[in-house]
Amino acid sequence: MVKVNLAILLFSLCFIWDANVKAQQIISDSTAQARMYHDVFILTADSLNGREAGKVGERMASDYISKQMIQIGLLPKGEHEGSYLSEFRMNYPVIYKKAKLRVNNIDFKHIEEFGATDLSSPGEVTAPLINIGKGISVFPEESQGENGQSDVSGKIVLMDISGIKDEDNNALLADIISRVTLVVQQGAVGVILHNSSRKTSEDVLFGSPFTESMKVPVVYLARLPFNKIRKIKTGTCTLSVEVDRTVSKPANVVGWIDKKSDKTVVIGAHYDHVGITKSRTGNDKSLQIHNGADDNASGTAALLELARWAVKNGNLKYNYIFAAFSAEEKGLFGSKAFCSHPWVNNNNIVYMLNMDMVGRLGCQGDTISALGVASSVVWNQILDSIKHPGFSIKKINGAPAFSDHAPFLKKGIPVLYFTSGLHPQYHTPQDDIELINFNGMLELEYYLRNFILMAESLPGIPFQKVHTLQNVKAYIQTFK
Repeated sequence: MVKVNLAILLFSLCFIWDANVKAQQIISDSTAQARMYHDVFILTADSLNGREAGKVGERMASDYISKQMIQIGLLPKGEHEGSYLSEFRMNYPVIYKKAKLRVNNIDFKHIEEFGATDLSSPGEVTAPLINIGKGISVFPEESQGENGQSDVSGKIVLMDISGIKDEDNNALLADIISRVTLVVQQGAVGVILHNSSRKTSEDVLFGSPFTESMKVPVVYLARLPFNKIRKIKTGTCTLSVEVDRTVSKPANVVGWIDKKSDKTVVIGAHYDHVGITKSRTGNDKSLQIHNGADDNASGTAALLELARWAVKNGNLKYNYIFAAFSAEEKGLFGSKAFCSHPWVNNNNIVYMLNMDMVGRLGCQGDTISALGVASSVVWNQILDSIKHPGFSIKKINGAPAFSDHAPFLKKGIPVLYFTSGLHPQYHTPQDDIELINFNGMLELEYYLRNFILMAESLPGIPFQKVHTLQNVKAYIQTFK
């Protein structure tokens, strides 16, 4: 992280440029409004069936967004050269029905003491148990195979996954996967993971949508229950897992402006929605299309319009990545996949700007909420320095993990999440285009242009950790 002198930052913020004058002018850009209307209109068409991640409607939406990025002039930054699409494997939903773990005469309680990991395949096996510690055999020479490695073929392996010093969850998961892959390749018929340290492993072993399962059952045994078998070196183990997986390949749509800078800003908005499902309100519980005009066709349209402005603005110095994330509604899976890239870190990414549900200015008064203010010491001053005559800014320090800013915040990257707030049509079939306030979207658009210019004028955007209590308070401030 680049160290920045706070006094210099505050001194820089004392200068109010003519961007504030421009922000005070009457906004009447009918062309920009028309473009955003067109984007929302296309994304909310019934033919897209609510843009559920992994479904045909989502792929139709990603195709439209890709074509818009081409017309805008963004460079492709997808998975393959020349493509804007960045696919990721999504295991969702994953339903673990039953699991059994028995070592000698000791039975463990499913969920309470152990659980099937994201690496696990369904299956049942009874076989000899072998404890290989952290990958090095604890057995005498006669139990070892070639090259001094434990002979794991035909056995259920008990493995300690502690030891890696890297705090990054992606590195930790990669280390675990490499260890498990090795023993499975050598013939292990099941794997029991445990962690002898106090460092938590649950975050990387459960709930990851990207991990490709092995061909054998793989479970995790909690630290305290492991004490029951800590001294066992050999024995017989029965291991079974019953699991149903739905595997799909959603795609983020990513384009960028390459200024050859060592500083990059990520501007993001998710484009997926909940698809065809039952309404959470009302008496009609039949399956209905949820078009998600505000959630989040509005944010996607704002993302594309900001990109149109940024491509034409010759004064911008930083690189800008415009990312339309998928599978946000499934659990922020698209932004998590994006943040799994090693280059997405505090050294390369200056900040992340997130737009989610920005189309209903007026639903909570003439107020736009800005969450994540505590993630940098400069956000308060920037937000106060830019005029916004059409609305007020509600500054919220916390930034709970209910939108795509969260994976960036977890990686130590400053974030700001803008939203016009919740409304009765949230996640209902009534969230449609006729309720969108496009003039309000345009007012926010102008504000964000000035925000981007102001942020570039600073010598840096230092990261500041958002505390748990700030996030708890943010829930109350956002949903009240």
